[in-house]
Amino acid sequence: MGTEEAIKKLETSNQGLKVILDNLDEQLAAIRADPKLTGMVDDLETLFYAYLKTWMKSNNEIIGILKEKK
Repeated sequence: MGTEEAIKKLETSNQGLKVILDNLDEQLAAIRADPKLTGMVDDLETLFYAYLKTWMKSNNEIIGILKEKK
């Protein structure tokens, strides 16, 4: 895989992660509806949000490194 292809894949990954982040509340609605999981949803949302943001940050760092090496 070439540098340009790797950069495009990472950028595509970030676009997908952004869509997930934008819809995270909606995606967790089913879990919120389960009374057994009432106290966990906020923690799960925080965890997912932090994980996705960290993933995007890592992708951006790698994109930066790849662009420098071109």
